[in-house]
Parts: sequence; structure tokens; C-alpha cells
Amino acid sequence: SDEVAEKLPVRRHTFMQAVGLIEMGAGLLVAAKPRWGAYVVSAWLGGIVTNLWTKPEYRDIALRDVGLALGALALAKLSADVTADAA
Repeated sequence: SDEVAEKLPVRRHTFMQAVGLIEMGAGLLVAAKPRWGAYVVSAWLGGIVTNLWTKPEYRDIALRDVGLALGALALAKLSADVTADAA
């Protein structure tokens, strides 16, 4: 949101580059440890949804991200079941 962006100690572009690095790290975490990484991605998407919901023109994207967060939770549950079956 614009309110958050105005309070950042860095430029928006620099902040978004840092966000991109964090998201790449989250993707690698999901690839390496899906049981835990999926929860991290789901929480990250929850934060994105919260931010997008503050601007009415982006609520359609927020709802799309709710679906992605639910998919990440489903992955976490599935990977937990696979890990339990393998033990």
C-alpha cells in the first residue's frame, strides 16, 4: 500500500528487489522442505492479501492470492502425510 511504501527507509524499487530475494528463498525452501516451506509461503501470501485488501481496486488479486495460500496449505498437509507414511 502507499501508506506502507511512504514509511520505508529505502526506495520502493530497492524494497521490491529485497522482496523478490525473499520470495526466491521461500521457493527454494518449499523445494527443499515442503512440509515447512509451504507454511512459510502461506503466511507470506497472507501478508500480501492483507496488504492488497487495503486498496479496493486490488481485491480481485487479493482473492486470487487467498487461493494460492490455500494451495500452499494443502501442499503442507500433503507433504506432512507423505512424511508420516515414509516413517
